[in-house]
Amino acid sequence: TTGDTDEVIDPLLQKCKERNIPMVCANPDFIVVKPDGSKGHMPGKISRRYEELGGTCVSFGKPHVPHFEACIRDLDLPREKVVHVGDSLHHDVAGANATGISSVFVVGGVHREELGCELGTLPTKDELEKLFLKH
Repeated sequence: TTGDTDEVIDPLLQKCKERNIPMVCANPDFIVVKPDGSKGHMPGKISRRYEELGGTCVSFGKPHVPHFEACIRDLDLPREKVVHVGDSLHHDVAGANATGISSVFVVGGVHREELGCELGTLPTKDELEKLFLKH
C-alpha cells in the first residue's frame, strides 16, 4: 500500500475502478531516497494498490524490458557494452537481468536500511546474500 496516504488515495482509486478507468504508470518505482535520507512514495506504489483493488494499469519504465531495450537502441551500443546502475533490486537489477544486460547495484539507496549500512560504508558479503535471497 501507499502508507499514510491510503485514506486519501484508496477512495479515489476505488472510484476510478468503479468507472473502469485504466491507469498508466510512467514511473513504476515504489520508493525514492531523498537527499536528506528520508524516503518518499513513488507512482509504482499507487499503481500496485490500484491493481490490488481490481483496477487495470499499464506501466512503462523500469523494470519492464521494453524500457531497457529502448535505452539500448537509443544508445546505439552493443548490449554487452551497456551496464545499468541503480539502487533497486525490484526495478534496476531485475530489469537489467530480464533484458540480459549487466548491472551495478548501489547499496546506499533504497535497500540501505535493510542492509544496515551507514552512508559511505559497504555491506558484508553475507549481508548482501541475505538481501538477495529476501528479494
